[in-house]
Amino acid sequence: MRVRESLIIEESILKQIDEIAGEKNRRAATIERALTEFIAREQRKSKANGAAVPEPVKSKKVSTAKR
Repeated sequence: MRVRESLIIEESILKQIDEIAGEKNRRAATIERALTEFIAREQRKSKANGAAVPEPVKSKKVSTAKR
């Protein structure tokens, strides 16, 4: 289930996100992909350190095309 959320993000970071997203991808999809990759990386680090790791959340493929 997708949920609408409001975030406060530094303007310089938002500009970089827009550059990465380009014209064909939505900003939200780019941010979601980045956060998904960050969470997976953190889970791998925790698992390598022997810490209890929560199960990853399965999400549906995010459409990256702008509407």
